[in-house]
Amino acid sequence: MASALMVMGAAMLALGVFQKGHCLVKGWVDPDQFWRACYSDIVVVNVSSGLADRALPYSGDNPTDQPLGGGLVMWAMSLVSPHSGGDLTAQQWIFGLWALIAMVLIAAGVFALVAIAPHRPWQAAHLAVSPVIAVLALVSVDLCAVVLVIWALWAWHRHHPVACGTLLGLAFLFRPFPLIFVLAIVLLALRSGRTHRGMQVLVSAAVAALALYVPFLLIVGDPLLTAPRRWLSSAPGNGALSMIPSLNGLSFSATIALVVSLAGWVVATLIGWWLVRRALPQGAATTYISVHTVVAVAAPMMLIVILTASTVSVQTGLWVLPFLALSTLPWRDHLLWAAVEIVHFEAVWLHIGFSADPGRGLPGDAYSLSIAARAMMWSWVLLRVWALRPVNEPGALTHSPPDERASTNPPRAAAPTTATGAQ
Repeated sequence: MASALMVMGAAMLALGVFQKGHCLVKGWVDPDQFWRACYSDIVVVNVSSGLADRALPYSGDNPTDQPLGGGLVMWAMSLVSPHSGGDLTAQQWIFGLWALIAMVLIAAGVFALVAIAPHRPWQAAHLAVSPVIAVLALVSVDLCAVVLVIWALWAWHRHHPVACGTLLGLAFLFRPFPLIFVLAIVLLALRSGRTHRGMQVLVSAAVAALALYVPFLLIVGDPLLTAPRRWLSSAPGNGALSMIPSLNGLSFSATIALVVSLAGWVVATLIGWWLVRRALPQGAATTYISVHTVVAVAAPMMLIVILTASTVSVQTGLWVLPFLALSTLPWRDHLLWAAVEIVHFEAVWLHIGFSADPGRGLPGDAYSLSIAARAMMWSWVLLRVWALRPVNEPGALTHSPPDERASTNPPRAAAPTTATGAQ
């Protein structure tokens, strides 16, 4: 089963390579890479930074603004590539290397998902053959972090909280979203009497992230802080709901966007705690918190963070796939979400190209509709993940105490017997 899904995942990536075919043949140049929707951070960052000369990603005259995790993966690819520089051959090699790595990552993610839910192995198809893989997987290295999160959930499933936290900490070096899973685990652990396990995840995640971040901060210095500074000071960016006012002539400053984004994380944590308290009765201690329970709690938290974020890049759609693969969401909902995600993917590049050629590009008011539709579909699928949470497995969230659930299925009365035991 897993092998078949891996093959299908490779086929989906092949479609992704075909979709980026124009840039693969002609090179990643403006404005064609926007009109053809074949833009890829992996190639563009390599060409526009010291990575083209195989230097550390945060050194030289053109340091990259990628987070540490992404910068290191791109640096490793530049070292492996037989061609350096920014010519077409070098671009093709970097892109091809990432396509091969992405294939391995999808196979690894499928293997972990099948191991988590062997009774429902086809759920891993939500990762392997999702239509969004064809358009998003080759845009950035986010797939590395997504698969790290999936393996972290596998580690939690196998009762290895330290390994779970370590993998989530490493994934955090790519994007902040793994912190949502850390918070969900900690909240569930506090409520269910497994505080020690939750603290193991939290501490190991912090140690893993700092153990890699601090040494590189000492080595490369200030350029490594470019990514967090950009997050703190940038105005609302592509894909964010907070961008809609500015697209329609209204003011929405970087300060307001930052406040809204930070408030979103606070609200997400509070909502997560409220959901856990509402669903788990006080004192309902358990020896096991299932992966599906963690995902169910993390889904509404993820939604709030996304809706209040100052930028929601196109590749953020990859972060929905673990929620789909570890829930019982039907494929109908997946395909509806994927359709809107792909429409937004095309709309982003047309809107960016609008400044170069308004006659061909997408104006702000039309792009606003795409952002709003995407936000609505994210809300639909992530809230459905919570609504469809499991209730009949160990450690699952329920609406009633264990004794009430037991009372719904009273034992059947024994049949009358004779003194000799014969009926």
